[in-house]
Amino acid sequence: MSRALFQIPLYTSLLLCALGLLWRMSAWYRLRIGPDVQAVTLLQRLHASLRGLAGALITRRLLQVLAALLLDVLLQRRLYRSDKSRWLAHLLMFAGFTSLLLMHALAAVVTVKLFSGYESTRNPYLFLRNLFGAMVLLGLALFLFGLWRRRTRFAPARPPMAVAFVALLGLVLLTGFLLEANKIVSPQAFYRMAKEFNGSADPVQLKPLRALWASEYGVAFDDLKEPLTAQLMQQGRAMHEADCETCHARAASAFFAYPVSRLLVPLAPMLDRAQLPAWLLYLHVFTCFIGLATLPFTRFFHAVAAPVSLLSSASVPVQASCSASRASRRALALDACVACGICDARCSVAPLAQHLDNRHLLPSHKLVATGALARARLAFGHTAAGAGDEALRAAEGAFHCTDCGRCSIACPVGLDLEDLWRAGRGDLAGAGLPAPAQWVQARSPLAWAESLQRDSWPRSFFDPDVVDAPLSADRSSFARCVQCQTCTNVCPVVAHSADPAYGVDLTPQKVMNMLRLGLRDLTLGSRMVRDCAICYQCQEHCPDGLRVADIMIELRALAVQRLGTVRVIRASS
Repeated sequence: MSRALFQIPLYTSLLLCALGLLWRMSAWYRLRIGPDVQAVTLLQRLHASLRGLAGALITRRLLQVLAALLLDVLLQRRLYRSDKSRWLAHLLMFAGFTSLLLMHALAAVVTVKLFSGYESTRNPYLFLRNLFGAMVLLGLALFLFGLWRRRTRFAPARPPMAVAFVALLGLVLLTGFLLEANKIVSPQAFYRMAKEFNGSADPVQLKPLRALWASEYGVAFDDLKEPLTAQLMQQGRAMHEADCETCHARAASAFFAYPVSRLLVPLAPMLDRAQLPAWLLYLHVFTCFIGLATLPFTRFFHAVAAPVSLLSSASVPVQASCSASRASRRALALDACVACGICDARCSVAPLAQHLDNRHLLPSHKLVATGALARARLAFGHTAAGAGDEALRAAEGAFHCTDCGRCSIACPVGLDLEDLWRAGRGDLAGAGLPAPAQWVQARSPLAWAESLQRDSWPRSFFDPDVVDAPLSADRSSFARCVQCQTCTNVCPVVAHSADPAYGVDLTPQKVMNMLRLGLRDLTLGSRMVRDCAICYQCQEHCPDGLRVADIMIELRALAVQRLGTVRVIRASS
C-alpha cells in the first residue's frame, strides 16, 4: 500500500472522528433537561466544568478520581456487581481491542518504543496478537448470546448504526485473521521475505529453505512435490538460522490464524495470483478507517462518554454539584448510557409496563424519551387519538416512576437516573403533560365503582381474560389473607399518610379484604392503588406469601384501562 493511499484516508477519518467528537460533546453544554437549569448559560456550564476539573486535580479528590479510573473505567467494577456474565463479555472486548490497538495498529509508535527488538512475527507478539483477537471474538460472542438470551419485547432498541458498527468490528477481526492465515501459507509472502533477508528469490537456490518452511511453517508450495530428505531439511535449517530465526517464530504460535491457514492450503497459489492478500489488506485497513470516522455518530460513543461520566461522579456527586454542573451532567448521561437494560431488570414498575403495554415505564426507554424531549423531537398530539402519541406514553412512564432508586444503584456507568427522572417530569409538566392518571383521584373510589355497574357495560368488558388481570380475579391469590395487617405495618405509603394533607383511603390489608368480598371495582379508584410505591415490602413480609405488590400492580393497570374507558364514554355521553 502506497504511503499516500494510506495517509489520505487516515487523516480524513481522524478529522471526521475529531469533528464528530466535538459535536457530540458540545451537546453536553447545549441541551437543557429540567426546569431548574433552563436559565443556565453556556459560559456558566463551561466555567463549572473547568472548576470541577481543576478541583479534582489539585485537591485530595484526585485519589478518588484515580481509583474510579482503575476500578470503574478499566476494570468495570460496577458492571461486575450488576451482571458478571456481561462484565466478562465487556472486559474481554475492551481488553482485547485496546491491546490490539496499542500493540498492533499503533505498534510503530507504541510497541516499538516500549520493547526493543520488536518484530510482529516473533513471540510473544505473534501469540499475543492472536490471543487479543480471540478475546474480542469471544467477548463479542458472549455479548450477542447474552442479548439473545435476555431479549424481550421491551428490550432497548438497537439502532441500525449500532448494528452496522458491530458488523464493522467483526469485519476488522475477520480480515485480520484471514490476512495472517494467508501470510502463513502464501508462497508470494515467503519469496518477498526471502528477497529482503536472504537476498534471493530464486526457487532453486531457496529449495532447502522452502522445504523447511513447508514442513514446519506451513507454506503451501505447489511445486515442492518430491520427498524431503533429511539432508535437504538440515541445509534448510542452516539457512533459516542464518537469515530468518531472529525474526520468525513457529506459525503454530498463531493459534487462531494457523488452523485457518490449513484450510487455505489448496487455494494458496490461486489466491496469490488473484492478488487477494492485497485486497484483504485494503479491506482491513479501510474498514478500520470507516469505524474510526463513524464512531462518534453511533451508540458506541458511550466508550468516550461513560468514562467521563464515571470520573465526574467520582469527583463530585450530582447531588452536591451546582445547577450549571447538573445541567451538563444530565446531558452527558444521555450519551453515557450503554443501553444495557440492567436498569429495566431492576425497575420496580417493570411489571406495570407489561400490563399497560408501555415501554416508556422502563428506565432505558424513559432515558430515550427524556433525550427526545430535550432535543424537541418528542411528538405531541392534541386530538382524541393523541392518547397514543409518544409524548403521552412517555409522560405516563415518567409519572409512574416510584423513585425507588434501584435503577441508579444498578447502573454500570453510575448515572444518577433519579435526578434525570425528576428533571424530565418537570419538563413534561412544563410542556402541558402532567401525570396522566391524576384524573383517577379526581373522583372517590365509590364514585368510580358506581360508574362501573355491571348492567351498564358489555359482559366482555369485565372478563378477567380480556383485561388481563389473573391475580386480582383469582380468589386463590388472596383468599388466604388473614387480615394480620403486616402489609399495612411495613407499607411506606401508609407511613407517609401520617401527614393529614396526604392520607390513604384503603390500606393494603383493606385492599385484600375488598377483593375477598368481591368488591374489586371499589379498589380501582383508591389512592392506595394509585400511590403504591411497588417496593415489595408487603409481599416480602406477608406470612402467607401472598403476592400483594403484584396484585397492586394489576389493579393499577386495570384502573387505567377500565376507568379510562368509563371516563371517555361518560364524557362523550
